[in-house]
Amino acid sequence: MERSSTHLTTRLVARLTAVLAGAALAVSPALVQAQPTPPAEQAAVQEPAGDLSFRVERLEGGDRYRTAARVSARFFTPRVPVAYVASGVNYPDALSAGPAAESRGAPVLFVRPGSVPEATAAELRRLQPGRIIVVGGSSAVNDGVLTELRALTTGTVTRLAGPDRYGTSVRISQDAFPGGADIVWVATGQAWPDALAAGAAAAVQDGPVLLTGRTSVPSAVRAEIARLKPSRILVAGAGGAVSDAVVQDLRSLAPTERISGTDRYATSVAISRRVFGTNRPGVHVATGHAYPDALAAVPTAGTTRGPVLLTRPGSLPGAVATELRRITPRTAYLLGGRGSMSLDIDRAVQRERGICWAGPTYPGNESQKVLTTVPGTTGKKVAFTLDMGGRLEGAEQIVDYLIANQVCTTFFPTSLSADSTQGRKVMAKIAAHPELFELGNHTVHHCDLVRGGGGSPTAAPCNRTMTDAFVRAELATAEPALERLAKMPIQPLWRPPYGAHDARVRSLAASVGYPVTVMWGRDTIDWDPATTAAQIVSRTTSPLPPSGTIVLAHLGGYKTSEALPQIVSTLRGAGYTLTTVSDMRDG
Repeated sequence: MERSSTHLTTRLVARLTAVLAGAALAVSPALVQAQPTPPAEQAAVQEPAGDLSFRVERLEGGDRYRTAARVSARFFTPRVPVAYVASGVNYPDALSAGPAAESRGAPVLFVRPGSVPEATAAELRRLQPGRIIVVGGSSAVNDGVLTELRALTTGTVTRLAGPDRYGTSVRISQDAFPGGADIVWVATGQAWPDALAAGAAAAVQDGPVLLTGRTSVPSAVRAEIARLKPSRILVAGAGGAVSDAVVQDLRSLAPTERISGTDRYATSVAISRRVFGTNRPGVHVATGHAYPDALAAVPTAGTTRGPVLLTRPGSLPGAVATELRRITPRTAYLLGGRGSMSLDIDRAVQRERGICWAGPTYPGNESQKVLTTVPGTTGKKVAFTLDMGGRLEGAEQIVDYLIANQVCTTFFPTSLSADSTQGRKVMAKIAAHPELFELGNHTVHHCDLVRGGGGSPTAAPCNRTMTDAFVRAELATAEPALERLAKMPIQPLWRPPYGAHDARVRSLAASVGYPVTVMWGRDTIDWDPATTAAQIVSRTTSPLPPSGTIVLAHLGGYKTSEALPQIVSTLRGAGYTLTTVSDMRDG
């Protein structure tokens, strides 16, 4: 057998209105995002012990074609024996292609009915497949596409198609499983979620997915099952998708079992529980509202040895959260961009399996408060927060360490620092891990908002009276720039530069959506070149901090990078979780 190796609109309007009413300062273009799922809608779960080795990895490309190419590039090396190609505008043909492709160590890529997208062509050039199999008839993928594909392989380009979706699933099965199959999966050909979830299971069981009508089994499908001679038939989906009459008919061919849940999400969980054990190398999580992103992931089951689980776009179903805890994957691959799954999914998945998470997204209309610690945390938690407003030497290395060691962190950047040449590199690393990191606001210019003065990188904007309009603008103007760079919502948290705040400044901050003033209980003084790494460690860990402590440090601290591993080791050794301010506020 062939096989290869291998997150505001309301908050922003309020702020900009406040600024424009009293300030003549320009406001950067806003990055407007959908309102995130409030914390109350997150799946209710117990605080997990967590796995230090667990990782969340999002595979996205901007559209279905580029996402499929991204999945392929992540899991398949060049010179694959074969590549499967299917229509990217309709699902039936690709439903059966996934398990067949896995059986041959092949990816599934998508084309338009009349053309090959550049992302697909580029990935095929990288893969250098020995041959290409196109699934579906000419109405799905026309002959001109086959001509284009012939320039992308040194071998043949062949089409597998039947008179309809059912017949095409049969042809795919005949080609990939000529010697029969011990397990055959059957799912409705009228909808995609059940067959998609079944695909990963079929792939690891080395069997096909065949499509059926709701009330009867097409004769070609029945004949193919007879040819395959399975010892068991597994039907994916409830009676509304595949009737009891169909199940009864299938029992005349082999012992038949229905696997279903109350909805598409629960069905994906039921399939996972039926087939997959614990300690999986990987799991795919995809939206249950659209098919393309997950279809390309089915052939990777040979590597992940795990299921495809379906989620709502903005909240993780409770049954899926429970299943993630059961199968204990080392990596969760989130399929598709934030248009299909919001960053709340990254965070919810991390919450289930990681040792910390970024925390829920809070609204900006809560009552004013000043935090130096966060009382009432569950367990022993500390927030090692990092300001970003000046020197950035070593900042990338600090963020790399936080990622590699799963240290969830609240960052407070100024927008000028974040949008500098070096700052953009740092922000890109933060943006890639919304499951671990959150952002608060540290203003635009790092001015002392009470007394005036200060400033970074220059003092010029701060040598002025701190009027109400200026103070509001320092926060409101920073937000869209930070959101653009971090690709995530800014929490309603702000840290006053130099720790300078009073009742007037706090009220102004709250008026533009920042009611929570975050101070600190411990100060590392790492901004001072004279501060040693040992002093940073001692100021953080000795004596051991009360749970809920907020520590102040700086991304450009002179010895922060040197001190950080010892801080993490000491606190974790004493049973602490290093996490975000919002995670601590959540409990």
